[in-house]
Amino acid sequence: MKENYLINLHSSIITDGEPETIDLTTTGSFYEKDGKYYVCYKESEATGFEGSMTTVKVWDNGASITRFGRHKSCLMIEKGITNLCNYDTPAGSLVLDINGVEITNNLSKKGGDINLSYTLNSGGLLISENSIKMNIREL
Repeated sequence: MKENYLINLHSSIITDGEPETIDLTTTGSFYEKDGKYYVCYKESEATGFEGSMTTVKVWDNGASITRFGRHKSCLMIEKGITNLCNYDTPAGSLVLDINGVEITNNLSKKGGDINLSYTLNSGGLLISENSIKMNIREL
């Protein structure tokens, strides 16, 4: 993987009314294939998933976030749609409902911005409200 893009990621998670934010600046790869954009980067200690590789695939009305390595997960986020997803955490594996709230895709072949908002639910109960903002630009 040629890491020739700078990736700035800001993640916000609200659980039980308590906000938590994570900011990560890293390098990774970015490319377009068959009308979809792919962002690939290595996780770090800052995200809690050190030793994992993450691929974000973005299309017109949706995105998937797939994590490989020590902590595996695949989240499918589509506005107005609920998807079931497996999510590995340091405490164990969960099956979660992912409800897409908002997706903004301002990507071009040179990079750009992605904004994703979604909720995580389990057994009909809200676990968290989440947002991810990514800026991708060529080094």
